[in-house]
Amino acid sequence: MSNRRDSLRRVRQLNRATKGRSFNKNYTLAGERRGDSPLLKVILIVLILAVVGVGVFLWLKLGDRSSEPKRETKVVTVATPKPTPTEEPDDDDDFDVEVGAEQMPNTATFIQGPKGWRSKADWAGEWGDKEYDGRRFAGFGCGLCVMANFYTSFTPYQCSPVDMYKYTKKVTNYEGRGAIDWVYVSQTLSSLGFITDTGRKPKKYKTFENLIEEALGAMVVISSAYDDSYWKDTPGHYVTILGYDADSKKVFLGDSGDLEHNRSWVPLKTVYKAIKLSNSTHYLRVLAYNESFDQWKHKKINGDWCKPDYWTR
Repeated sequence: MSNRRDSLRRVRQLNRATKGRSFNKNYTLAGERRGDSPLLKVILIVLILAVVGVGVFLWLKLGDRSSEPKRETKVVTVATPKPTPTEEPDDDDDFDVEVGAEQMPNTATFIQGPKGWRSKADWAGEWGDKEYDGRRFAGFGCGLCVMANFYTSFTPYQCSPVDMYKYTKKVTNYEGRGAIDWVYVSQTLSSLGFITDTGRKPKKYKTFENLIEEALGAMVVISSAYDDSYWKDTPGHYVTILGYDADSKKVFLGDSGDLEHNRSWVPLKTVYKAIKLSNSTHYLRVLAYNESFDQWKHKKINGDWCKPDYWTR
């Protein structure tokens, strides 16, 4: 009986200590929480130590990345090559203008406009004061004059600029009434037995000089917008090179638009500097003539024109 009373007293004491919580459910008879077993504590301690150990291992393995020195970004600068400037020759031009001179007597240098015709200048013709297909020949005929110069100078045959105008319309898609394009010049000259090539202004003058020296003649487009030391107020114009003198470095020039320039020896450098760069093509060279490929063989300069005394054909 005494033992039972002691047990009940012990339970009441424990209930008071646990503030009324169910002793049997949460506590052992020794007054310990049922979840606070020694084995559980050991397991918890082992897990905590394992986690801490893994953390230390990772820290030692990987290190503190924030303390790593940043890699220096290496910037490589590639120098952009500067465009090679076009070589400009020295300003040592020495013009030799001799109007109507009997130089190069076997070459033709037709005049395109009315001024030459009205003053009865050599190589001028009635075409200079006429309209063709609704436009005055003086306004667009420089390229046709160049082609007529080639045919009359470098072959056994001859023609006027208007003869050439009509023939070109016949053998190409050139519609007339305007400046002739390079492609139609090339096509027409090919049908006449000429071997030609075209190109753009070389960066070096010496290259251009070699090209001209190798050719029979050349057609060049010039403009005073690029050099006005010789041509003035000339936005665009075809001129004829009919001869080259290696000693003086001059060319014999046919200029259908200027009576003073026509049949003049002019430094090739002057022509080089004045080339009109805005055109797609800058020059055409005549390299050779083969009569067997000439589909025209035209024999007469038709129309009323001013024939020079030295022209015997």
